[in-house]
Amino acid sequence: MGQGPRCRGNGDLPQSAGSLRGATTHRGGNQLNEFETIWTAIEAIGPLRVLIEVSVIYLLIYGFIVFCEGTRGAGVLKGLAMTVIITVAATRLAVGVLDLERIGFLLAVVTPAAFTAIIVILQPELRRGLVRLSQAPIFGELIRDEQELVVVVVRACVTLSKTRVGALFAIERDQSLNPWVDRGTRLDAEVSSEILTTIFYPGTALHDGAVVIQSGRIAAAGCLLPLSENEQLGSWAGTRHRAAVGLTEESDAVTVVVSEETGMISLCVKGEVFRDLDRDELAHKLRSYYTKTDAATEATQVEKTAPGGGVA
Repeated sequence: MGQGPRCRGNGDLPQSAGSLRGATTHRGGNQLNEFETIWTAIEAIGPLRVLIEVSVIYLLIYGFIVFCEGTRGAGVLKGLAMTVIITVAATRLAVGVLDLERIGFLLAVVTPAAFTAIIVILQPELRRGLVRLSQAPIFGELIRDEQELVVVVVRACVTLSKTRVGALFAIERDQSLNPWVDRGTRLDAEVSSEILTTIFYPGTALHDGAVVIQSGRIAAAGCLLPLSENEQLGSWAGTRHRAAVGLTEESDAVTVVVSEETGMISLCVKGEVFRDLDRDELAHKLRSYYTKTDAATEATQVEKTAPGGGVA
């Protein structure tokens, strides 16, 4: 009788499995060898190693400068950062590539002393930067909760509206408002309805201009904002309203305006104006835009209008 196809016995399995493992190990070894070959080629190119090292140092220094932004020594820190990067690059090139050992030794001796002098000279600015770093969300809560900030701003606007006191608030979101903070008087004060209403009380030194709120604190007051040239605003829009709209055209900030003539409260975002808001409407829109909970829905709403508006 003819025999059918011979089935593979159990004894053949270990050999097949072993062959498979061997092939896998061989492929893994080839990949590892390829990686080592690439890395060896990279190491052989000295300037490329220097570029990688300098790039890492630059990113670290840039991150610290961002936290120090807004302090008096921020400009000095930027200059020092460039000095450090150039020094490191020069040291690595002198020693590792050009083999200039004496110059490398001189730079190695001078650099620690220079860093010590920098720490002593910029001690106040470095302290402020570290304080701001400790206040970042990754280390703890923000200075003031966003929802609480909304409540405080709404309360201040309602009070100012009842007394017909003009006011302009600019609340920072993702884009920095430091260029406009520099045009005012720095305060770095806690946000409270009492402070906000006092700033805009007629006759005070800072009642003209805008209050800029950054990271839950009053960063500055009396700030000059860019004026919008949008002709569709109409005759009701005075200087204060045009400044509020102008800032939102150049940044993602949210601005709130209280009209000195009518007491009308308006909110501006992305160049759009929502006029004649009551307490609840203002609170809802601030939460929607500032806390970013329902911004997409709010953006579809049509601009509100009020009859007989006047200049701010």
